[in-house]
Amino acid sequence: MTDVVVLAGGAKPSALTEAQQVDNKAFIKIHGRFMLSYVLDALKQAEGIGRIAVVGPKARLEEEISGEKIILVEEGKNLVENMERGFVALKPQKHFLICSSDVPFLTAEAVEDLLQSCAGQKDFYYPIVSRKDNELRFPGVKRTYVKLKEGEFTGGNLFLVSPHCLKTMLPRLEEIYALRKSPLRLAAVFGIVFIIKFFTRQLSIAELEARFEDLFGLTGKAVISRYPEIGTDVDKISDLLLAERLLVLREPL
Repeated sequence: MTDVVVLAGGAKPSALTEAQQVDNKAFIKIHGRFMLSYVLDALKQAEGIGRIAVVGPKARLEEEISGEKIILVEEGKNLVENMERGFVALKPQKHFLICSSDVPFLTAEAVEDLLQSCAGQKDFYYPIVSRKDNELRFPGVKRTYVKLKEGEFTGGNLFLVSPHCLKTMLPRLEEIYALRKSPLRLAAVFGIVFIIKFFTRQLSIAELEARFEDLFGLTGKAVISRYPEIGTDVDKISDLLLAERLLVLREPL
C-alpha cells in the first residue's frame, strides 16, 4: 500500500481566495463540497492507497474530515515544513505520494495509473502531461508548458518519492516546487547549457533526469501521464468556474 501526504496548508492570499472569502484554497466550495474533499475521494477510491495524512489547519480539518485511513496533522510555517510534518506523521517505510489539495479533477484511475507507471527503483517520480492531452480534456484552460524534444508538457500536482529522497531534497524542495510553473527559472537552476537547450527545444526528458541526478545525488524519472486531471489545479477564478461546470455530477463518497 502507498501512503499519501496531502498538502492543505494555508498560502498567500490570491484573487481566487479573496473572491471566495477564504484564507485557504482547500476550503473553497464546489457544489457545496470543499475542494479538498474531491481530492480525498479520489485517493480513497484508488486501489493501492494506504494511509492519508492531511496537513493543514487541524482544528478546521477536524470539523470537516473523518475516516479511518486519514491522519490530520497541524500545518507548519511553509510548504517544506508541511511536507516534513506529513512525513513524520506517516513514517513511511517505502515510496509515498505527496499531493496538493487544489486538484479537484483528480480521479482514482489517474492515481492508479501513476502508481503502476512508477515501477522501479528511482528515488523520485514526477508525472507530466502532454499539451495535446491536456487541451483535449480541458480546452481553453491556460497552463504552463515546457517545450522538450518529445513535445510540450505541463507538470503534475502529485509525485512519488522515497523516504530517503524527501530527507535529501527538503532544503531545496520548496524552491523547486515553486519554480514548476516558471520553465525559464527552473532551467536556470539546472545550468546555462539547459537554458540554451531550452530555448532551442533540444532539451530531452532523459537529459532532465540525468541533470536531476547530478544536482541532488538522487535518481528521478518523469512519467508521462495520460490523465490531464493530474496536471490541472484550481489557481484562478476561471479554473474554479471550470470545476463548477465539470464536477456537477460527481457524487461524494
